[in-house]
Amino acid sequence: MVFLFLAQAASAENFFSVCRFHWGAGSASGALMNEIDYMTGWAGSAESFNMGPLFSSCKTNNKTPVIISYIIAFTARRDLGLQDCNVGTPNLCQQGALYIRQNMPRILKQYAIYATGAETSFGSANKMIWCMEPDYVQYLGGTQPLTVPEAGTYMNQILDTILAHAPNSVFSMDISPWKDTTFYNTWYAAMKVKERFTFVNTSGGQSTPGQIYFSNKGPTLPTWKWVFTRFGTPTIADAGYGVGGAADPSGYAAWMVLANLTARIPEGCIAVCQNSAPSTYAADIIAIRSKLPTPPKCPTGSGVNTPLEPQNNTALNVKALSLSNGKLEIIDLSGRTVFSKEFTNNSLSWDAWKGSGLRMRPGAYIARMLGEKQSLQKKLLINE
Repeated sequence: MVFLFLAQAASAENFFSVCRFHWGAGSASGALMNEIDYMTGWAGSAESFNMGPLFSSCKTNNKTPVIISYIIAFTARRDLGLQDCNVGTPNLCQQGALYIRQNMPRILKQYAIYATGAETSFGSANKMIWCMEPDYVQYLGGTQPLTVPEAGTYMNQILDTILAHAPNSVFSMDISPWKDTTFYNTWYAAMKVKERFTFVNTSGGQSTPGQIYFSNKGPTLPTWKWVFTRFGTPTIADAGYGVGGAADPSGYAAWMVLANLTARIPEGCIAVCQNSAPSTYAADIIAIRSKLPTPPKCPTGSGVNTPLEPQNNTALNVKALSLSNGKLEIIDLSGRTVFSKEFTNNSLSWDAWKGSGLRMRPGAYIARMLGEKQSLQKKLLINE
């Protein structure tokens, strides 16, 4: 076996293991766990942190946790019985704004509880994505509605609270596709999307990859392309939810149509989570993944400093990674980790995988050294 390392430009570690379209699920095991890149879970349904199993599963299986943060709505439901706007009354559209204004310290306390739990469960060196408050724009209505600047102030207080307890977090802002583009120019400026958000996301499970609009057609409404062009933030989509969060698999098939994804990926759609997927989900991912285009932008994770890049394959002192130990991973270009090993001495080497019995097919791989504050990666070519 002949092997060759090709130097790769030093940069912050990509948030996912490779730049491609990503697949997610609410839960997974077996073959599906091997194919997905991330797992989702809803934050806020209990007064105390209750997401330990999600983070444990993500950590064990090397998946990115994507947190659907519905803490305001869940807390208001426990305190005042406020329902989702399309479920019943009293609801968040009617009284949610007033609840936020009167209970912001309580809301921030709940965020601190969940961020602390996430950090404790997942580890301080591991990155997580928070999809913030689905349909947050609903609080601009009802009794004493929030102003747009006021909503922006509250949202940024929440982000600051999360980062104080889980500093390796990045954020995604919800899309409410019935609003027009004029509204979004003002709304996203107040949220500081360009400065503070790495992604935007759909919610409610009704996004439509087969058309240029997120859901409802209309000449003034945001399209996939408009959002990506205007704000530069890739979109994480969801599928499989109906009214009140009930399972709805009706949208699954559209997300497995090659022509749909080939159109949406260049417009900034970088991922979809299938929450009501059939048993064929893993096989369907395998069938379509290699045919998809590369996204035009792959955001990088936070908390990673610009690394040094070794000029040869000699042993690297792991102190350069700001850690007393280190980790080496070999990843194939489908994103699957084929080799992973922790090192607790000062002789972490690019060639540390040799002698492990690992047999790799000819082709390209990514070798990554991971530390607490920095990461290094190179491309590995295998030829027989």
